[in-house]
Amino acid sequence: MSLAASIREQVRRRAQYPCEFCGTTEIDAGGMLTLDHFQPRAKEGSDTLENLSYACITCNQCKQDYWPRTKTAPILWNPRQESASQHFVEQEDGQLTALTPQADSFSPLHQNC
Repeated sequence: MSLAASIREQVRRRAQYPCEFCGTTEIDAGGMLTLDHFQPRAKEGSDTLENLSYACITCNQCKQDYWPRTKTAPILWNPRQESASQHFVEQEDGQLTALTPQADSFSPLHQNC
Protein backbone atom coordinates (compact mmCIF):
# COMPACT_ATOMS: atom_id res chain seq x y z
CA MET A 1 0.00 0.00 0.00
CA SER A 2 1.42 3.39 -0.84
CA LEU A 3 0.20 6.03 1.55
CA ALA A 4 2.11 9.17 2.42
CA ALA A 5 4.72 8.87 5.15
CA SER A 6 2.86 11.55 7.11
CA ILE A 7 -0.30 9.39 7.14
CA ARG A 8 1.70 6.36 8.30
CA GLU A 9 3.22 8.43 11.13
CA GLN A 10 -0.19 9.78 12.20
CA VAL A 11 -1.59 6.24 12.43
CA ARG A 12 1.53 5.04 14.24
CA ARG A 13 1.36 7.85 16.82
CA ARG A 14 -2.37 7.41 17.35
CA ALA A 15 -1.75 3.74 18.13
CA GLN A 16 1.11 4.74 20.46
CA TYR A 17 3.35 2.30 18.51
CA PRO A 18 2.08 -1.25 19.28
CA CYS A 19 -0.25 -3.31 17.07
CA GLU A 20 -3.77 -2.06 17.68
CA PHE A 21 -5.11 -5.62 17.52
CA CYS A 22 -2.74 -7.77 19.58
CA GLY A 23 -0.37 -5.34 21.29
CA THR A 24 2.86 -6.55 19.66
CA THR A 25 5.38 -3.72 19.98
CA GLU A 26 7.80 -2.43 17.38
CA ILE A 27 10.61 -3.75 19.60
CA ASP A 28 9.05 -7.24 19.57
CA ALA A 29 8.54 -7.05 15.81
CA GLY A 30 12.04 -5.74 15.14
CA GLY A 31 10.85 -2.58 13.41
CA MET A 32 7.87 -0.56 12.33
CA LEU A 33 4.56 -2.36 11.90
CA THR A 34 2.20 -2.22 8.92
CA LEU A 35 -0.84 -0.16 8.05
CA ASP A 36 -4.07 -2.10 7.70
CA HIS A 37 -7.38 -0.97 6.27
CA PHE A 38 -9.92 -1.94 8.94
CA GLN A 39 -12.54 -2.13 6.19
CA PRO A 40 -10.43 -3.39 3.28
CA ARG A 41 -10.17 -1.31 0.12
CA ALA A 42 -11.33 -4.42 -1.74
CA LYS A 43 -14.56 -4.19 0.29
CA GLU A 44 -15.13 -0.47 -0.33
CA GLY A 45 -12.92 0.74 2.53
CA SER A 46 -11.20 4.10 2.29
CA ASP A 47 -7.72 5.47 2.95
CA THR A 48 -9.03 7.79 5.68
CA LEU A 49 -7.30 7.88 9.06
CA GLU A 50 -10.46 6.48 10.66
CA ASN A 51 -10.18 3.35 8.53
CA LEU A 52 -6.44 2.76 9.00
CA SER A 53 -5.02 0.60 11.79
CA TYR A 54 -1.43 0.05 12.92
CA ALA A 55 -0.97 -3.71 12.81
CA CYS A 56 1.77 -6.28 13.19
CA ILE A 57 2.43 -8.38 10.12
CA THR A 58 0.68 -11.40 11.68
CA CYS A 59 -2.56 -9.54 12.36
CA ASN A 60 -2.46 -7.81 8.98
CA GLN A 61 -1.83 -11.03 7.04
CA CYS A 62 -4.35 -13.05 9.02
CA LYS A 63 -7.08 -10.44 8.65
CA GLN A 64 -6.28 -9.98 4.94
CA ASP A 65 -9.39 -8.53 3.30
CA TYR A 66 -11.95 -10.01 5.70
CA TRP A 67 -15.11 -7.98 5.99
CA PRO A 68 -18.56 -9.34 6.94
CA ARG A 69 -20.49 -10.22 3.77
CA THR A 70 -23.89 -10.51 5.42
CA LYS A 71 -25.59 -9.05 8.46
CA THR A 72 -25.23 -12.41 10.21
CA ALA A 73 -21.49 -12.79 9.48
CA PRO A 74 -19.17 -12.14 12.42
CA ILE A 75 -18.08 -8.53 12.76
CA LEU A 76 -14.55 -7.60 13.72
CA TRP A 77 -13.58 -5.90 16.94
CA ASN A 78 -12.39 -2.37 16.22
CA PRO A 79 -9.47 -1.61 18.55
CA ARG A 80 -9.92 2.14 18.24
CA GLN A 81 -13.53 2.02 19.42
CA GLU A 82 -13.26 -0.50 22.27
CA SER A 83 -10.41 -1.68 24.47
CA ALA A 84 -8.95 -5.15 24.13
CA SER A 85 -9.82 -5.88 27.76
CA GLN A 86 -13.51 -5.75 26.83
CA HIS A 87 -12.99 -8.57 24.34
CA PHE A 88 -10.01 -10.64 25.45
CA VAL A 89 -8.34 -11.96 28.58
CA GLU A 90 -4.68 -12.93 28.55
CA GLN A 91 -3.91 -16.34 30.00
CA GLU A 92 -0.78 -17.14 32.01
CA ASP A 93 0.86 -18.62 28.89
CA GLY A 94 0.28 -15.40 26.93
CA GLN A 95 -2.58 -16.77 24.83
CA LEU A 96 -5.65 -14.58 24.41
CA THR A 97 -9.08 -15.98 25.21
CA ALA A 98 -12.04 -14.36 23.46
CA LEU A 99 -14.80 -12.98 25.68
CA THR A 100 -17.19 -11.60 23.04
CA PRO A 101 -18.53 -12.51 19.58
CA GLN A 102 -16.34 -9.76 18.07
CA ALA A 103 -13.26 -11.34 19.65
CA ASP A 104 -14.40 -14.77 18.48
CA SER A 105 -14.50 -13.46 14.91
CA PHE A 106 -10.92 -12.20 15.24
CA SER A 107 -9.48 -15.32 16.89
CA PRO A 108 -10.10 -17.71 13.95
CA LEU A 109 -8.21 -15.33 11.68
CA HIS A 110 -5.08 -15.97 13.76
CA GLN A 111 -5.75 -19.71 13.90
CA ASN A 112 -5.85 -19.86 10.10
CA CYS A 113 -2.36 -18.35 9.67
